[in-house]
Amino acid sequence: MIRNTNNLRWKIVMFLVAPITFVMTLDRAAMTVAAPTIQKEFGLSIVQMSMILTVYFWTYALGQMPAGRMAERKGSRKVLFSTSVMWSLMMIATPLGSTFAWLFGCRAILGGAQSADWSSGIVAVKRWFPRSERASGSSFVLGGLYLGPIVAAPLTAWTILNFGWHAVFYGFGVLGLVLGAIWWLGYRDNPRDHPLATPEEVAYIAAGQPEEAAAPPGAFLRCFRKPRFWLFGIQYFLLVLIQSFYTTWLPTYLTNARGLSLKTMGMYASLPWVAVFVAVFLAGRVCDLLLRRTDSIYWARTPVAMLGFVISAATLIGASRAATMPVVITLLCASFAAVGFVQVVVWSAAQDLGRTFTGVMSGWTNVWGALSNVAGPVLVAFTVKVTGNWESGLVLIATAAAFGAILWIFLHPERPLEGVEAVAPVRSAMPNTVETLTGSSAEH
Repeated sequence: MIRNTNNLRWKIVMFLVAPITFVMTLDRAAMTVAAPTIQKEFGLSIVQMSMILTVYFWTYALGQMPAGRMAERKGSRKVLFSTSVMWSLMMIATPLGSTFAWLFGCRAILGGAQSADWSSGIVAVKRWFPRSERASGSSFVLGGLYLGPIVAAPLTAWTILNFGWHAVFYGFGVLGLVLGAIWWLGYRDNPRDHPLATPEEVAYIAAGQPEEAAAPPGAFLRCFRKPRFWLFGIQYFLLVLIQSFYTTWLPTYLTNARGLSLKTMGMYASLPWVAVFVAVFLAGRVCDLLLRRTDSIYWARTPVAMLGFVISAATLIGASRAATMPVVITLLCASFAAVGFVQVVVWSAAQDLGRTFTGVMSGWTNVWGALSNVAGPVLVAFTVKVTGNWESGLVLIATAAAFGAILWIFLHPERPLEGVEAVAPVRSAMPNTVETLTGSSAEH
């Protein structure tokens, strides 16, 4: 540890980045939970309602890479503040109209604005954390994402039952505006510009980050010609295929294939989300520990990702064939927890591979995740319909996970996509850096 530091970087990721990501998931889920009530009140057809629900994902996907590039050029502070205000206003505006076009438009703008959240958060982690702590920093961002599904459905349902569906959108919208204001006041793009950052902490962060030369002209476009750029997106598509089962089909699977009642299903369906929420924090500590022990990005990323894919695939197949519910749920929890480990590696590796283009790399990865969220449920549904059983659907996505593990053989996150940088060692000469800034050495 170092003297005279208030660990501001951890406070920023815990109390600024993660809460905004959490509220984003609440906003995303609000329409899904309120959809039956809204559809009935406004007399919308099932097709119209489905268009309102899905337009979010299309604009969310389309906005990923432009939002990532903006976060790199303008800084996460400006980008995330302005977009959080925009999406919060769209939440507040949603109940003010009663037509299909109004609801469709609000939902479309909401998705486009929220596309900036993830890339801005990852860029913030990159700028505020030394490489030896980035996996743990990323785990808090993922924690905010995975806490949403645990809280969103019961909170939204309770609010609708007690105050009406309008209150959900007003409440979540106001909460987003408040958090956006706190973000603007509490965050700075460069640690040395923050009034609460100590010189020791600024030096500690800088000493643990690699030297990054300015990107040459056309470097971003050259990324599209690099096979690893595409492989990284494809492996994330395969990872999200597994995750999409939990976000869409798990309740149906538990009731239709396993014969659970609605009440029992609700309790069991929440357990895998608790498992993945816990897993991302454990994964962050494990990855950072491996990096400090080995001084190797490769050994701190690739084996963890491959093992996570394999364990997720094996336990998912095991769950599809298990005979008793305790075993089924235990294996489903293990499978989703393994997904959490891969997620932490993915978003750490996006910083390793992207370096100067971390925002774009994050946006590019999230585009593939959004596509998988659309394609995954359809593929599972088609497979179950053709074969007549759910086991085949689970085997399909488990097979995809196995291919994801294979792709990591070729990714090499220790090699940046564009150019060769002078990478600072994980255990860097911190005292010398501090002396330069403060005139005195810091103790570890």
